[in-house]
Amino acid sequence: MNVRYQAGFAKPLVNQLIAILQRDQQAALDIVNAARPAGRALKPFAAFYKEAGTVQNWPAIVLVAQEVAFDANSDADLRTQSIRFICAMAITGTDPEWLAEDALDYLRAVDTVLTSAPLADFCLPLAIDHRTVPDGTTTGLDPDISKVQDLRIVRHDLGVLVTRARGAGLARGPQIEFVVEMEER
Repeated sequence: MNVRYQAGFAKPLVNQLIAILQRDQQAALDIVNAARPAGRALKPFAAFYKEAGTVQNWPAIVLVAQEVAFDANSDADLRTQSIRFICAMAITGTDPEWLAEDALDYLRAVDTVLTSAPLADFCLPLAIDHRTVPDGTTTGLDPDISKVQDLRIVRHDLGVLVTRARGAGLARGPQIEFVVEMEER
């Protein structure tokens, strides 16, 4: 078969995003925690998931590629695309007021990571701790095939406050929706 495009679409991008979040989360949390009261520091995310399911380790991030939209007017040799992501955070607590504060601050920390990472980092091999990447390193996007043009946050959502099963406290799922614009050959 003569393959017209070498595009990887959303799959390699998900791994790069998880690796960037893992790498940069502590620096962003340090910024956020500097403004929080003593004894109320946010913890780093303990788990990263690619699909919503049962969360075993809290706090956690669920990063889902929701949609890939192609530009029908782009050059015939390129696939210009917008990939829409939902990044949900699973957080727990016992006080609803502090859980609301935590949700706002986790949103700020994740937003900081996503909007501060250089676009060139998407082409680098990065360390990743995820069971779908057994060797622990992403391959990075091939710059001869893929070019990330922009990453834009489009929405924050504080999520719904829920009571966890068996009296295990409260949980909330704040979310960030963002779009990655890219071209692939």
